[in-house]
Amino acid sequence: MASSSFRRMILKRCIFALLTIFGIITVNFFLINLMPGDPIHNMIPRDPKFNKEVREILIEKFHLDAPIWERYVIYLKNTVTLDWGDSYMQDSSVIDIISVAMSWTLMLVGLSTVITLLLGMVVGAYAAYRRGGAFDLVSTGSLLFFYGMPIFWFAIMLQILFTSYPLEMDWWPQLPLSGYYDVLKYGNDLRLDPGMILNILEHMILPGTTLAIGSLAGVSLVMRSSLIDVMTEDYIMTAKAKGLTDYQVLRYHAFPNGLPPMVALIAMSLAFVIGGAYQVEVIFSYRGIGYETLTAIYSLDFPVLQFIIVVGGVLVVVANLLSDIVLIFIDPRIKIA
Repeated sequence: MASSSFRRMILKRCIFALLTIFGIITVNFFLINLMPGDPIHNMIPRDPKFNKEVREILIEKFHLDAPIWERYVIYLKNTVTLDWGDSYMQDSSVIDIISVAMSWTLMLVGLSTVITLLLGMVVGAYAAYRRGGAFDLVSTGSLLFFYGMPIFWFAIMLQILFTSYPLEMDWWPQLPLSGYYDVLKYGNDLRLDPGMILNILEHMILPGTTLAIGSLAGVSLVMRSSLIDVMTEDYIMTAKAKGLTDYQVLRYHAFPNGLPPMVALIAMSLAFVIGGAYQVEVIFSYRGIGYETLTAIYSLDFPVLQFIIVVGGVLVVVANLLSDIVLIFIDPRIKIA
């Protein structure tokens, strides 16, 4: 019976996720195709003779002369078959552009997320354990400050802080302020070279720190609040009465029961992290998905822009679907309808 109810719940969640993705795909198409501007104007040289000859070829190639409903059907077919076509402005396919950019973004987001979760849960748990103490007051106040700070402002402050030349402090550590690795030193071919790997990690320090600080506050504050609620439960008092140490109570009773809100937070914060990555990549000239998005907007590169939004939307929907499923397993209080 429980197994049947679980399957029905999974089916309902999957159907809702698919409908949400379909809505994202549809709204995305019409919003982008109703944008003002002529993409063909940016694709060809400003030579009247050359324009007239090439313009018709490009319009036919990208189906820009077709009615919008026909382009929508082509767009849906290409989305499902992963045949995303070619970029208007770059001599490459859309899927190649997005896969390369997404790999750099996932490295950046993945590193910052791991740091955020590990550090955020530890800080939040210790603040709850020392509730009302000096550490709790200082950490909570600092986290609230960072939580309200615009991520682009923090990125700019880090760039200023780690630029030693204006400060005339040669002893201050200098970190790369832009790019994803030293192209002049290592060229365009990526390889598993220790020096190149270290250079890539070095370029990820400032943008990764910016993303981590922006997310750390939310993780720590939710963890603190969740554990404070758990610590007032009767079973916690019973565990203390049985002679368990504070560490044992926190590790074996409070912490596991404080995790469910964190699972939901991780899924919900994915949209925030992706949005933050867009800003951070532009500021640090990090050639990830955010940088490609801005480039596509400026150049009216509709195919690239459309599928970047689709990929981002699908990631957020899938993350929320997985969090719902995980919560069923780790929180027995949730009933399967």
